[in-house]
Amino acid sequence: MKNFLLISLLLLSGHVLRSQTDLITPDRIKLVETFLNDQEDLSGIFMVGSGDQVMMTKGYGFADRSSKTPYSDQTLFTIGSITKPFTATAILLLMEDAKLAITQPITTYFENVPEDKKMITIHQLLTHSSGLPGAIGDDYESINAETFRERLWKESLAFTPGTGYEYSNTGYSLLGMIVEQVSGLSYNDFLSSRIFSKAGMKTAGYTNPNADYSKLAHGYLADGIDSGTSKAKNWNGNEPYWHLKSNGGLLMSAQDMFQWYQVLRGKKILRPETLKLQITPHVDEGGGSFYGYGYAVNGQSVEHNGGNRIFKADFRWFPSDDFFFFSATNDANVRLFRLNDEVLQILKTGKLPVTHSWSELNPDQLATNPGIEVITSFRQLLKDFSVASANTFIDTYCSPGIIERNGREKLIQVFEMVSNDSQHSEVDKILTPGDHIQLHYPMQNKHDKLKITLGLVNLKLDSMNADIAGS
Repeated sequence: MKNFLLISLLLLSGHVLRSQTDLITPDRIKLVETFLNDQEDLSGIFMVGSGDQVMMTKGYGFADRSSKTPYSDQTLFTIGSITKPFTATAILLLMEDAKLAITQPITTYFENVPEDKKMITIHQLLTHSSGLPGAIGDDYESINAETFRERLWKESLAFTPGTGYEYSNTGYSLLGMIVEQVSGLSYNDFLSSRIFSKAGMKTAGYTNPNADYSKLAHGYLADGIDSGTSKAKNWNGNEPYWHLKSNGGLLMSAQDMFQWYQVLRGKKILRPETLKLQITPHVDEGGGSFYGYGYAVNGQSVEHNGGNRIFKADFRWFPSDDFFFFSATNDANVRLFRLNDEVLQILKTGKLPVTHSWSELNPDQLATNPGIEVITSFRQLLKDFSVASANTFIDTYCSPGIIERNGREKLIQVFEMVSNDSQHSEVDKILTPGDHIQLHYPMQNKHDKLKITLGLVNLKLDSMNADIAGS
């Protein structure tokens, strides 16, 4: 899914999992543990599940550094936008109750909807195909539902509803309002009674009387400063205000997420036909990924991630293999999504990933590097992005493989996103181990760098990943 509020990893390479019996072996679990143990300053939780068993759960670092409280599968933390699958499930439960229809326009529930937005449907809110913007304010701004809608109605649509895809937190906020209106319960109470309690998710929710919030993780900025816990932010009593409510910010533990995997594999909350509808690939995100109702469907994986540049979480379910992977971190410096792809690659291949020894290129070395044309053209593309220049770059410098795996439209979207993240600035430094090139760009936070790694095959761009991390 394209979560534009968290540009931490863009992986443009092939990734196919084999059967669960090939993946979850003791030897491969040991390799994963070896790999994670070798990561410096790792903080968070990693969990692998298969069937009804947890095959691996490993906590690293501290949930609270001041008290030296270790991170564990009982640590509570924000799951960010993984909240969206639960909001979608709530809507589908109300559909099963015959209290709403996903084909209904939002005018069924809201007044004073402007003309350009009157035909937006619940289906379009669920699939990010409404054209509504990603966000209209800070997560912790005090704002009630009425004021939120008044502000949202004034925003321009990115496209005519139903004709495109644009990741929209605001659309999921509207879905939360519909849950409250139709059910007569607060969003948190509806999820608690209809989902969490039945799933055995003992600590999940914005506020749960059974949760021990002394176990709530603190978030740490790139410079190590403690940014506090989610509960220490500006909330509306026991739950967030509407910029965050129902689109992000739910609190739970890794053990709760394993219980949710058990619900999905056992079809215990939604009827089987409704769950099938939820994970149907409804709207094309580009590059072989589709959005269902609250989940991205990417090949064999049903997934969602989330975060706020400090806290990050990643949920991946492989239904055909009966396999589950989850991770979370409370440290802005942890490159979580890159680590996760490497963990899954270890499970897939039974081999540790190749490590690179990066060295900075001086101007003379750069001028004689075989990939100088690709590097120069890519830098220029980021500095002065246009769709036309992106198409030219793809035709001239991209390998057939990267185009086939991702599609031209997805590549253009990713190049534009990275161009925006680079702030169209000059590169700080260029490094290489030989077959890869890494570009470092400055960020507004002086402690952060945008690091873009280009993999070249036959002097063509064949893979790219980008993440924002502490310098």
